Amino acid sequence: MTNQTGSTGSSERVAGNCRFMFAFDAGFQIDLDEARKLTADATPYQIVRGRRPSPGWFGYQPAPLRLLVNIGSVAIGDYATDATVEMIVYDFGAILVTFSIPFECPVDRLTDLGLALYDNDDLQSHARTGVSAVFESIHSSIERPNLRDIVEDYCVFAIRERDGEEPPTAFLDRHAQSLGRAIEAEAGELGEDQLARTLGGRMSYGVDDLAVIDWNAAILLDPEPDDLIAVLQHANVELLQLRILDEELDSILDHSDELLARFVNRRWYPLFKDEALVSRFAMVQTDAAVLFEGVNNAIKLMGNQYLARVYRLASERLSLPAWQSNVQRKLDAADGVYQRITDTAATRRLETLEVVIIVLIAISIVLPFVVKY
Repeated sequence: MTNQTGSTGSSERVAGNCRFMFAFDAGFQIDLDEARKLTADATPYQIVRGRRPSPGWFGYQPAPLRLLVNIGSVAIGDYATDATVEMIVYDFGAILVTFSIPFECPVDRLTDLGLALYDNDDLQSHARTGVSAVFESIHSSIERPNLRDIVEDYCVFAIRERDGEEPPTAFLDRHAQSLGRAIEAEAGELGEDQLARTLGGRMSYGVDDLAVIDWNAAILLDPEPDDLIAVLQHANVELLQLRILDEELDSILDHSDELLARFVNRRWYPLFKDEALVSRFAMVQTDAAVLFEGVNNAIKLMGNQYLARVYRLASERLSLPAWQSNVQRKLDAADGVYQRITDTAATRRLETLEVVIIVLIAISIVLPFVVKY
């Protein structure tokens, strides 16, 4: 293998487009059938299987909606986005905005594009403006609509053409420093350990394609990368939803000790106010569980076919298993707290009923002696 820190041939040109995506959360759930009636030119969105075959059941259930929206071109350093962006509306409440930025430049110039895109507030502002318009148009189809401030972004450099005919792995190794810095959006040179880690998430289907996936961005050396881009889009949306779930579970667990203490310390059956708090706790807990299952089951990415393996690699690089484990742990904790609260409430209910019965018996015994007929 050639030296990974080498950067010979940096003047070699590459061409393709950069897909920069923003994931937003618009509400609890979206009725896609109703949303389709409210939007013009919306079409069902499915992963294109193309030259990499996969089972017939592979894909979204139900299929999200895909819209092409003209929001105008946005300047990104020496580059510019296409005027039209792709928006994907998911039934579990997410909306993904994807910009396309054409490029034809020397390999080492991809680093400049990566730097310009990293934490680009102007691009995010345009994305939010576009998604807000779609949000308003499908507002009535959204259950508990709420366009949150939280957003998750990801960058994909899809290199469709390049100088020379060498295999993608050899091309990557020769331009490791430039491509690694583009992925990391790093102005300075990367150390050998970091470079090896950044470019370590590799996978290929044939001799003429290669996918390199990391936490901030991916590089696809592929003449037909649309199916891989779709998988990375879903992984980015899933990360957003897991972050939101984690925050919501934190919010209910942060106050669960106070709620539990109120029930444990109360001598009599809880009042209506406390009952409302328990109902609210149960509703948030149930919503979190429903959303967790909805996101994880939205797309059938299982088995050993290539796209499923790509998804598992992307999940690992985005730390999705760790987020899922964290959310599941908090769901279990919330379930335990809720069970303790309901058990305590049931005990207080029985104790209160016992006291009422004793009082009624006492009254029935005393009443004949104090009431004169």
